[in-house]
Amino acid sequence: MIKLEREAEPQIMISNKAQWQKDLQDAIAVYGKYKDIPKIEKKKLTSFYRNDAVREGLIKSSEGKCAFCECIPSEGGNIEIEHFKPKSEYPELTFEWDNFLPSCRKCNGSKGTHDTVLEPIINPYDTDPNNVFHFVDIEIKASNTDMKQIAEKTIEVCGLNTLRLWKPRAEILLSLRIFTKAIEEAIEELTDADTQRKKEIRINKLREAIDTIEMLTNSSEKYSSFCSDFLRRSEVYLNAKSLVKDA
Repeated sequence: MIKLEREAEPQIMISNKAQWQKDLQDAIAVYGKYKDIPKIEKKKLTSFYRNDAVREGLIKSSEGKCAFCECIPSEGGNIEIEHFKPKSEYPELTFEWDNFLPSCRKCNGSKGTHDTVLEPIINPYDTDPNNVFHFVDIEIKASNTDMKQIAEKTIEVCGLNTLRLWKPRAEILLSLRIFTKAIEEAIEELTDADTQRKKEIRINKLREAIDTIEMLTNSSEKYSSFCSDFLRRSEVYLNAKSLVKDA
């Protein structure tokens, strides 16, 4: 999970949400409760937020990834418009832009109608996940902060420690280990350089190795938070960065 910045609210929502919300509230008044509105009528009343402008704004803000697990559509199912506070519990927020997140089908299904007001979870638009999560091998863990319980609940509710995420993290971990080995070898070659020219060549090689591994931490890359966490704790990588900086 990475920190997200919300795009501006689409004009279609600004112009129409008041009427859409009124129509929904009128139906709730008629039937007594949101859940008692007939399924077909409910779908018709709430479908308006599922439009291209909303979807595109959300997907842009998350670099095309799921806001919770960072998978891409081919891995977790289509990116869906998720209500952070479920509309079944808070129908008055059905058309509120600040209540939308881009979520893969897997995370959306896992979260379901979980009440994030009664049992809060991390919203990456509001909280920087780097401050509350870390990884141990391929498992995501709640860091020891004042938000630890909320972070643990997020992992549980969204299914962030399941086989579907362990497998791609394991594959990325293998790539990170390979890249780290390449950096380690480049450092050894630099240490053995006996001329200034050789040192320059090997510094460039080391810099290229660093650039390669850092590409995996770009916010547009899937599971970039996992890669960033790995590098923050990699002594080999940190040593290489220091050598290049001082060269």
